[in-house]
Amino acid sequence: MLPSLSHHQSFKDERGALTFAQVGSGLPFAPQRYFLVFDVPPGTKRGGHAHLRCEQYLVAVCGTVLVTLDDGRERSEYLLERPDQGLHVPAGIWGEQHYVGKDACLLVLASDTYDSNDYLSDYAEYVAFRKGQP
Repeated sequence: MLPSLSHHQSFKDERGALTFAQVGSGLPFAPQRYFLVFDVPPGTKRGGHAHLRCEQYLVAVCGTVLVTLDDGRERSEYLLERPDQGLHVPAGIWGEQHYVGKDACLLVLASDTYDSNDYLSDYAEYVAFRKGQP
């Protein structure tokens, strides 16, 4: 089953808005690393892989990113366009991100440190991997 968008609690006053999530309340895991993807030309697709062990939590801190998730049977799209919404991508889910505008910036929180052996980057290999799972 694919995930759904989560919405974070927000506070707003004359000084601006603040939104947050913390482990146990909005964040599904304790992040071990983060990265930001920005200055991406509009219309560019990134991602195109799955992780064997690593989970990710995606937040568009500005702009709009269309995220496509695929579990080998079902495909869903999620529009990230507000910093008070996030998307949990469990391990074993194929993900692609489509950058809609020139100002899009995606924050990715990862459950593990970087490991090049954790990636499945060939879709046919990914589908075969998923068929081998219960």
